[in-house]
Amino acid sequence: MATSFKEILETLVDRRIADGEDPRDLFEELLREANLVFGRYDLEYQMGLFNKDQNKT
Repeated sequence: MATSFKEILETLVDRRIADGEDPRDLFEELLREANLVFGRYDLEYQMGLFNKDQNKT
């Protein structure tokens, strides 16, 4: 049994992709939902900064 949010989300995403859902559509849905929850924190901007930092290493 998954115990962390990451594991639970990963399991659900993997299951939906295995059922034939387009990964791009799923990503867009998750991004919309995250922005509804965390939108005031400008999540897309923060994710962009995180990705840039990872690319430097």
